Amino acid sequence: MSRIASTEVVIPQSLSTEQRRRLTDVLYAVHQEIFEGVEREGFAKYVVESTAEHTWIQLHRNEAGALVGYFALHVFEKQLNGVTTAVFRAEAGSLRAYRGGNTNTRFGLSLILRYLLRHPGRPAYYLGALVHPSSYALLAKYCDELWPRHEQPVPPGLRDFLAELGTEFGLAPVDARNPLLRHVGWRTRESEVEQDYWQQCEKRSARYFLETNPGYTLGHGLLTLAPVTMGNVLSVLRVMSGRVLRKPVEPAMKLAYRLPGGSRLLRSTVARQLRSSPLFAHVDTRALESLAARAQVQELPAGHFVFRQGDMSDELYLLARGAAYVLATHGADEDLVNQLGSGTVFGEQSTLAGGRRSASVRTASASTVVRIPGAALRELLESDADLSRQVWGTFAERRFDDLVRGRNRYAHLGRKERRAWLLRGQGHVLAPRKELLLEPGSHLFMVLGAVELAHASPRLTARGALLLEVERPLPVVTMEATRLVVLPRLASPELQLAVDLTLPRARPPANLLHAWA
Repeated sequence: MSRIASTEVVIPQSLSTEQRRRLTDVLYAVHQEIFEGVEREGFAKYVVESTAEHTWIQLHRNEAGALVGYFALHVFEKQLNGVTTAVFRAEAGSLRAYRGGNTNTRFGLSLILRYLLRHPGRPAYYLGALVHPSSYALLAKYCDELWPRHEQPVPPGLRDFLAELGTEFGLAPVDARNPLLRHVGWRTRESEVEQDYWQQCEKRSARYFLETNPGYTLGHGLLTLAPVTMGNVLSVLRVMSGRVLRKPVEPAMKLAYRLPGGSRLLRSTVARQLRSSPLFAHVDTRALESLAARAQVQELPAGHFVFRQGDMSDELYLLARGAAYVLATHGADEDLVNQLGSGTVFGEQSTLAGGRRSASVRTASASTVVRIPGAALRELLESDADLSRQVWGTFAERRFDDLVRGRNRYAHLGRKERRAWLLRGQGHVLAPRKELLLEPGSHLFMVLGAVELAHASPRLTARGALLLEVERPLPVVTMEATRLVVLPRLASPELQLAVDLTLPRARPPANLLHAWA
């Protein structure tokens, strides 16, 4: 498991010029793996050579001693309306494998409280020029009072104050009509998968940020203010204590199973976790409680592997709370295949098709996971046709993406275009010895099963996941129960994207749901 093994706090003002130069070099090397758009000199001005009255930089290292992240906190003492005011600002970056912990929040809060104890009664604010929805969502999670915020217009006086601070820090407006959007330049390096995750994210705070700052991918920052008040401090402590309290939950649940009435109580808790997912929302209460009786709830920290690529297991998992990465490893390289949010199920490929795990799943933040035995799920699928269609639809969509992604023939297709193409296909569930004639220009996507390809002599047999482009009429005969999709001729990416945009978000292809009873 990737983890931050040690931290070190550096005060740049106490270092020599040469030491600050070396510090800038190592920080900027990590920064470049996370962000783009800022040259070394600009980075140094922001982080190490800041004009703030006080600067602290926390360095995060892994077990090998390599730098994997940083958190810089600055205090600027400004004269605002004739009053000395503390304005806290921060920059942070961590490599993906080391994100999701609570280290930066604890460190930042402790420094802010120490400063305020030395300067009692001094007005204080945290000011961010936020360039990513994750930053705004994190602040919204911790702070009860935050501006701007969802469905509450910023009071005119506060809006002017925010704009004044932005100008004071040299952040030029993007649009004169919206003084809260400023040119920052830092752009988060994101894969297509990560961008798609945030575009589909159901968190109200993330959606608000995307609506308010649609140009964040261009380096536009949203001026965001969190007053350092007792209310906000208590809010941060409440969220942090909630994380601490969740840590012993799993051992306590195991103990509760042994107590009188404990099994019934926990079954109800797990059933509620399952019901919160759109996949299980319609399932009959009795069937859901029966499934819950065989499921387990796991409270996992950030950076924990739920399972690893190559593992033998057939459980299905529900991510009840938190976020997780789906990772494919190729030797020492690690590719991000998908990013999962709350309410998502995963692990269905091994549950339905058997075999080893085709990818690893690692938590991206502290998460609650419901582990469902494969046998229990398969029993439920046999009795619930709608659930079966949805699970198989999700299975087909993910398996298709695995097959197409990375092939040179389809390199021009993005994730949305691949999904749109699958949507246009026709799903089939065929018994053994059934024949299907495929037309030239179509594609055969075999989800599961085995077929005989009768276009040559001797005939060819294919088993398992398959994607085949048909060049001439091709008779296909199933050798066992088989699920497949016949895809139409590959159209332009623009057409496929237009089709995809008509879909409800985060649902399997509708025609596959209809076909796969």
